[in-house]
Amino acid sequence: MINSILKEPKPKRIYHGFKSVIVPTEEVEQMKLVDWLRVKKIPHTHVANERMASIAFKKKLKALGVSAGFPDMIVFLPNLIIFIEMKRAKKSLSRVSDNQDDWIETINFYDYAKAKVCYGAGEAIDFINECLKGI
Repeated sequence: MINSILKEPKPKRIYHGFKSVIVPTEEVEQMKLVDWLRVKKIPHTHVANERMASIAFKKKLKALGVSAGFPDMIVFLPNLIIFIEMKRAKKSLSRVSDNQDDWIETINFYDYAKAKVCYGAGEAIDFINECLKGI
């Protein structure tokens, strides 16, 4: 079981006529973003609230403050905290939940924070670079 958890998830194959295109999963996109953040030495963390667990454990997590829809990544910049909800690069393969929309709206209310749903690592990196320019 441990080996299956550690293996990179298999990307979904999308067919366009005779040609197929492999679309990386959300996890793979996030790993690309984390690699970039590490190279740039930008402090960050992943909020691990996407777990499969028993009902009892999920109740415990909720009691401890885990909140559905909270963004996947927190990135710390000088004078600004960025929250990123990571999705697959192909928008048609991703869905933003009502809870995720609510969190993005709530976070964006504060002057010291920005939040965005990013479709793919490239969009997330562009968002971070845009925020860095504004500092």
